[in-house]
Amino acid sequence: MGGHAHGSFKPDPAVENFNTWREQHYLRFRWTRPNVKVAILGFIVAPVTLYAITHATTDRWAWNGKLKDSTLSKSN
Repeated sequence: MGGHAHGSFKPDPAVENFNTWREQHYLRFRWTRPNVKVAILGFIVAPVTLYAITHATTDRWAWNGKLKDSTLSKSN
């Protein structure tokens, strides 16, 4: 039950090659222009943008104790 006998299982060489390539990718990694761009976008630009948006809208809304007809905006 459950297919524990692997006698009839034939591994696909393409899948095995892909798994080996993926598991050992850190050995072949190099800092190229595309990798640097992705790293800068992912580790600097995205977090700074998220922080700026969060910081700009933090005190803009008041959610505490609002009724159905009252507005969430603090400017009113």
